[in-house]
Amino acid sequence: MQFDVVQQGEREPTGLRYHALLIADRWEDFGFATLFYLVIYDEHGTRHDIGEVKIGRRGMQARSSLRLPVQFTSLNEKFFSLGQDDSYYTRLVSLGAQVRDVVLVALRDFVYDEEIYQRARTEQVTRKSLMRFVKATAVQDQFRRIARGGERLRGFEVVYEPPVPEESSGDTILLPFTVAPQSVPPTNIHVLIGRNGVGKSYLLNRLTRCIADRRAVAAEVGRVIEYGRGDLDTFANLVSVTFSAFDEFPQIRDEDVGIDQYSYVGLKLPSHASSVPKINTPDQLALDFARSVEACLTGMRAQRWAGALRTLRYAGSGFLQDLWVEDFLAIEDAAQRKNMATQLFGTLSSGHKSVLLTLTRLVEHVTERTLVVIDEPESHLHPPLLAAFIRALSDLLTDRNGLAIIATHSPVVLQEVPASCVWKLRRYDDQMVAERPTIETFGENVGILTHEVFGLEVTDSGYHRYLKQLVRQGMSFHQVLNRFGGQLGGEAKAITQALIAVRDTGGGLGPAVEDRFE
Repeated sequence: MQFDVVQQGEREPTGLRYHALLIADRWEDFGFATLFYLVIYDEHGTRHDIGEVKIGRRGMQARSSLRLPVQFTSLNEKFFSLGQDDSYYTRLVSLGAQVRDVVLVALRDFVYDEEIYQRARTEQVTRKSLMRFVKATAVQDQFRRIARGGERLRGFEVVYEPPVPEESSGDTILLPFTVAPQSVPPTNIHVLIGRNGVGKSYLLNRLTRCIADRRAVAAEVGRVIEYGRGDLDTFANLVSVTFSAFDEFPQIRDEDVGIDQYSYVGLKLPSHASSVPKINTPDQLALDFARSVEACLTGMRAQRWAGALRTLRYAGSGFLQDLWVEDFLAIEDAAQRKNMATQLFGTLSSGHKSVLLTLTRLVEHVTERTLVVIDEPESHLHPPLLAAFIRALSDLLTDRNGLAIIATHSPVVLQEVPASCVWKLRRYDDQMVAERPTIETFGENVGILTHEVFGLEVTDSGYHRYLKQLVRQGMSFHQVLNRFGGQLGGEAKAITQALIAVRDTGGGLGPAVEDRFE
């Protein structure tokens, strides 16, 4: 098979058979121009769009030329390549083993050849460009599996064993999290529920440190168990999401990160020089959003990002004008895109800003076996936006085969996941107990979930009546919280969130609202 290198915008040759085109892209990664779009014409002359591939050269430096031959049948040993998405290898495999082998060998693909990978992995061009958006775990696991004819998505089960406090007299608990590709409903989002103080945030914090901090001690953070994984990491990377400036998150120094990547998404600016993180300014958050969007504009990530934004545009959301996404993706000038992105970000409400930044960063970072950790998103998002966020997150994780673990009080979140993906946490004295809900949760009424799963009932007396009056007036959760000067107990907060969920999902708040919880 002959390969021709064609510049972007240049007229492509016609009448090709058993021929490949590498269309050069102008995209640069920190001065490295390595991106191409591979097109293959089969023996019948049928065109097949394979996708994006990056090609590097041994010893290549930033701003230097790749020096790729204009025509070739096989690259010499100075070169190596890497497809930029699992779909690249899936499409190649669909053309048959013979074409797959010819292309991967000719381009010296290091997914296909372990020896090439070991030589190329330390090259600057590999670290800065070829693997900028591809995790090492993907190269060694998913991409290699697909290239050798295996399945695109593979289910997995991990078990978290939290630490047992020294003062506890109870036994340890085991929390299995199972991801089954193509399952209906999806199993990529798992939920921890329980009353305030039961230890949900504690578990998420310890789990994050267990996975991401190489210096963490098992007696303090617990351990993650996965059988049959061998030397491969359980998770490709970890993304920790917080929606509040007051949420705690583990600060892990770069040199202590024990996985391919640990990313934080939220209002705080991690600081390793001080124990007190700084708060991101609105301008900084807007720039973070613009930078992340730019990283999402190549290949399949652009489609995933556009799909996530369309999910957020539920009826009455007021989020994005019609065709905004299409107009944005059509812009070729990077400076103009940055300006358009920051302008949009500045016009949004705080909730929409949080969700938009979070989903954009997740599209940028989520791959197979990414773990996403989120603590109580309902405290900062109203129910319709929360539901849209969970649905967009589920779509992304299902496509990428990632896993999210969310601590929540919200029946809106529970509505989106099956009971097999929910752990209900309780305490007996100093011992924690984990059990599944007794009813199915996916698609269930928020009132039933509030009563049966959270064990809460709303009456028409005492503080319940007062909370209902405030919610009936149209107040948000934060407005109710501010009305009480922040002096609301855990159960009152949960009831308020449930009442708001009933109101905002069309349930109404008439005198008989308590019937929905009985």
